[in-house]
Amino acid sequence: MKRLRTADDVIRALGGIEVVLQLTGANAKQAWNWTGRFGAFPANTYVCLMRALNRRGYTAPARLWNMKGISTDEAA
Repeated sequence: MKRLRTADDVIRALGGIEVVLQLTGANAKQAWNWTGRFGAFPANTYVCLMRALNRRGYTAPARLWNMKGISTDEAA
């Protein structure tokens, strides 16, 4: 399984921003913040995005989802 490192990597692996918007139910303004301002996804998108990544043979560190208890050093 290929390990992705950034939110941009996740979006590319899933087929682009439009696919990610459909998977998460988010709008383009929200998604811009994920890659630009914050570099992380909201915690409530973890399950749907990880399932989609796993189906495509990818994985990503949990730190890419702003979850409490996960530091940038952990799950890198």
